[in-house]
Amino acid sequence: MKPFLKNILIVVVTAAISISGTALAYNIYNENKPFSADSYGSIAADKIKKINSYIKSEYLYDDYNQRAMDEAAAKAYVEALNEPYTHYYSKEEFEAYRSGVEDSYVGIGIVISVDETEGKIIVVSPTEDSPAYHAGLLPGDYILAVDGTKYGGAQMDECVSAIKGGPAGTKVVISIERGGMQKDYTIERQNISSDSVKGEMIGSDIGYVRISAFNTNEAGSKETTYTEFKSEIDKLKDEGMEKLIIDLRDNPGGVLDVVCDIADYLLPKGIITYTETRSGRREEYKSDSNELDIPIVVLINGGSASASEILTGALKDYGRAKVVGETSFGKGIVQTVIPFSDGSGMSITIAKYYTPNGICIHGEGIKPDYEISLPNEYKDGYASSVPRDKDTQLQKALELLNE
Repeated sequence: MKPFLKNILIVVVTAAISISGTALAYNIYNENKPFSADSYGSIAADKIKKINSYIKSEYLYDDYNQRAMDEAAAKAYVEALNEPYTHYYSKEEFEAYRSGVEDSYVGIGIVISVDETEGKIIVVSPTEDSPAYHAGLLPGDYILAVDGTKYGGAQMDECVSAIKGGPAGTKVVISIERGGMQKDYTIERQNISSDSVKGEMIGSDIGYVRISAFNTNEAGSKETTYTEFKSEIDKLKDEGMEKLIIDLRDNPGGVLDVVCDIADYLLPKGIITYTETRSGRREEYKSDSNELDIPIVVLINGGSASASEILTGALKDYGRAKVVGETSFGKGIVQTVIPFSDGSGMSITIAKYYTPNGICIHGEGIKPDYEISLPNEYKDGYASSVPRDKDTQLQKALELLNE
């Protein structure tokens, strides 16, 4: 796996990205090129060139910042698409964005998306044991402001930059809306370094593995969520595992290559997922003939998104697992990120992804085979914090494996 050669699956405050190539940050077309209905990009470039000419020759003041104007023009141009995952980043913003989904980073540990209906930034899931997790942020919370600056759905990446805008030990105030009520949370940014896979035996022959995210390796390390998962499975096999529960509840996703490595380990030969662009170009991700041939149950909920849905959808379509819990988040589009020569960059939505049976779950989510809710007193919290004897979803998984 090459660093930063990934498909991004969800906007994360520690965002994983994929870089598809390099490009110039700004293109000026020939000034004499005529306007036409099918060349809006050249019209915009021509207008900017003329505006700059007037500013240089006629503007009363000379203390303006040309670079800031260029950045603002590029950002406004891309943001006019009004699509929550397509954005332009200044050099500073892009450096923050490129921090990657790694096993260590500085932040508060939170994954966000956009509620397109409400036009608000929504918490998909705080990372387990992160500052955001311990502060009490919950899936479904709306982020209204950061340090007093308001952000809507169209400013998601500016919101991300503000949340991550300081070194470990500094504090950030997150203004949250929950159930119509507003509350401020003061959270300290920390160096977050944690394993994304935890496992144990439940009973004599059932292994339980919780995957909290699908992380790539940090610089200088070969460890990924896949290597953690494989190591945990090997350990559980040695302890007598003959059946497996994979807990993907509140797992917001991560890196496509990593989740496909895990799916390959579990599935027989065939397609894991595939993507399609608007032109119909299709890219397939496949597994080999080796598989973990034991009974499997997967646990999901509304915080299970993107890469979690890829793994769940593939296991479900192949009939390799029963799915228990609640309908997943429903993120079925893919972004790529393009770096520009001046250090700035752009994320752009390029494709939809599909389960092996050709289902795109964007906006729909994956429906479990067994729709089971947690008890009311735990429905607004984290699945990982529910006592085992009260965890109705886990108990259903055990029941199915013990049949």
